[in-house]
Amino acid sequence: MRNESIDRVRVTVAWSDYKIDPRYFILLFLSTFAIAGQVYLGFFQRWDDLLAAVLVSTLTELLLYRVFKKHWAFPISGIITGIGVSLLLSSHVMWAYALTSFLAISLKYLIRLKGGQIFNPNNLAMVIMLIALPQFAVSTPKQWTNGFGIMLFIMLLGLIVCYLANRLDSVLTFLGSFALFGLMRHYFFGAPLYAALGPLMGASLQLFCFFMITDPKSSPSTRRGRIIFAFAVAAIDAFFRIQRIPNPQFYALFLVCLLVVVPHRLWMSKIQRQSLQP
Repeated sequence: MRNESIDRVRVTVAWSDYKIDPRYFILLFLSTFAIAGQVYLGFFQRWDDLLAAVLVSTLTELLLYRVFKKHWAFPISGIITGIGVSLLLSSHVMWAYALTSFLAISLKYLIRLKGGQIFNPNNLAMVIMLIALPQFAVSTPKQWTNGFGIMLFIMLLGLIVCYLANRLDSVLTFLGSFALFGLMRHYFFGAPLYAALGPLMGASLQLFCFFMITDPKSSPSTRRGRIIFAFAVAAIDAFFRIQRIPNPQFYALFLVCLLVVVPHRLWMSKIQRQSLQP
């Protein structure tokens, strides 16, 4: 009974907790979009930008894992991060992709609390680039198009990955809250209905929903915490959209990680210490 109570109050999630490591499905998920974007959708990013992002993130992950963990491991997280950067970032210079990938992996190891990272690596790196180097880094959600086949494929893959990662509650909460706040922006703030709800049918927001707010390493470990977390991201995102701030979802997730993940992790750590006491 004592071991079971300890398991229920774990501060962070380990990949070994899963019967099947969901990172391999995330890798398939993102690789499919990267290839489709290059071959069919004509993405702004070039092949060499994609390769630069993946190469830098993979090598950085490989070396830092060796330094901090004292042994070598296959850098699957680095590959995922690099592909994610190539899908989220748009720049006319290749070094911006390399720098974003380097920041994402490096800060993942440097900014930690109670044994785990605080921020989603891709999101934190994007926030830094968008604020510090706006002349070199932008996000272009319109390049995804809104084709029904693409949207259906994204949604099916995303739901499968989130189910395997035990984060489906976060996805459903975020999508439902986004729709609710979208209707509020329409009826109370005069936003056109299609403009308010349209992002739900965009692959860019769904990629954010399936890939970033569901990150097991940077989201609460309890269901109640994840629901509050996803609702808060949607609420702050809605406020930023009312203020016409571009890329609101990235800034919303960054703020919620500070306002929700940090106190939640401290609270869970306190409960864990109490459960270990005789």
